[in-house]
Amino acid sequence: MVSSTDWRRRGQEEWLTGAVLFRLSYRPYSPLWDHEHCAFCWDKFSDSPGDLHEGYCTKPEDGSDARWICPACFADFREEFGWTVGNAP
Repeated sequence: MVSSTDWRRRGQEEWLTGAVLFRLSYRPYSPLWDHEHCAFCWDKFSDSPGDLHEGYCTKPEDGSDARWICPACFADFREEFGWTVGNAP
């Protein structure tokens, strides 16, 4: 279990507890928005080399207003937050 004082915690339990997440490749959902950040550690998701290209997302439909979680934070917080992994459409 991750410590209750872990630096990545910022009240995510209010909006991510019990969430259904989808394992997806990152795609910009708009030409005006070309990246996202992990909701916990702030690692960057984008198409650029060196950034994360795959992770877990709360909204597989279009990406707008989606919450992204990197694989490492997913592994660390999955059990505590009660996440399930859904099948992307």
